[in-house]
Amino acid sequence: MEKKQSQQHALASKRLRQRHIALTANVSISTVSRVLNNVDGISQHVRERVLRAAADLGYQARGEQLKSIHLFVDASLADSPFYHSIMMGIEAQCRRHDIALHYMAVEHGLSSRAYVLEKVMQHSTDGLIFVAQDDRALLEQALSLNFRVVLVNAEHEGLPIDTFLPDNLVGPLLVMRHLIERGHRAILHVNSLRRRTLRRRYEAYRAALAEAGIAYDQQLVLALDEPFSMAGAYERMKVLLAEQPPRFTAVFSANDLSAFGVARALQEAGLRIPQDVSLVGYDDVPMSEFMSPALTTVHVECETLGSMAVQRLVERVATPNLVPIRVELFSRLIERQSVATLP
Repeated sequence: MEKKQSQQHALASKRLRQRHIALTANVSISTVSRVLNNVDGISQHVRERVLRAAADLGYQARGEQLKSIHLFVDASLADSPFYHSIMMGIEAQCRRHDIALHYMAVEHGLSSRAYVLEKVMQHSTDGLIFVAQDDRALLEQALSLNFRVVLVNAEHEGLPIDTFLPDNLVGPLLVMRHLIERGHRAILHVNSLRRRTLRRRYEAYRAALAEAGIAYDQQLVLALDEPFSMAGAYERMKVLLAEQPPRFTAVFSANDLSAFGVARALQEAGLRIPQDVSLVGYDDVPMSEFMSPALTTVHVECETLGSMAVQRLVERVATPNLVPIRVELFSRLIERQSVATLP
């Protein structure tokens, strides 16, 4: 008797939820039932409207699974080994969950934004991962069309979106403390300040100087334009070294690729690493340990970032009204042979 009453109560509760969804989506209850049970014969437009209403009301479609993920990566960064490792993590997790993965390199500009949003609308029941996307307006519009959106390695304050980042504060502090403990006081910082994630590394650089009682010197910041590349760092460092002898004993590059460019410029100028100038990078891309000398850097768990992004999308399909989260993965200093201790 109690079991029968419980079943009747569950059925009544289900009908009440479906009635709420029907009112919100402006469709019939039977249409809601067919959409939530994945019955064919419903137009994509109506299906999306019902699923959006269901998500807003916190109702989970029975047996709904994430079948496809669309990955959008900034085109200027797509060939970076750092982002390649993130994509490897995404691909591996998609294979585990039998999720189809579709990849798109995103250019800058309004036409590209419109194209991406068209794709988002066409695939509003799929998961979306944006990697290194700094266009806040694009993300806001994507969120309005699809609640299954995850952001990797980009920051937008106050944007309610699941976000996964490497640590951009403690890692740089570890670098700077490592250099300062080895007697370095004049430390050149190579960075590109256009991206928020990289500006945080610059802010940590300044915080470490203040912590050690070392005066900040604007002349010891080499700010590069985008893309933040090996070639860009090499060219700027060549110009700097041609203008005057180095006023620094160490260089902290905000990523490994720029450190490789710096290393070449230093060596072409007849400066030895680390005997004349110490050098530290960031990210620990695979080539860093094969540089000569092997590069001291900060290890970032790139594949884990990608894997966690996919897992969050799977969770969000199962529970649509999850509170957005922001996760920063701990980074650790990898000591190799590119830093010397000053007398």
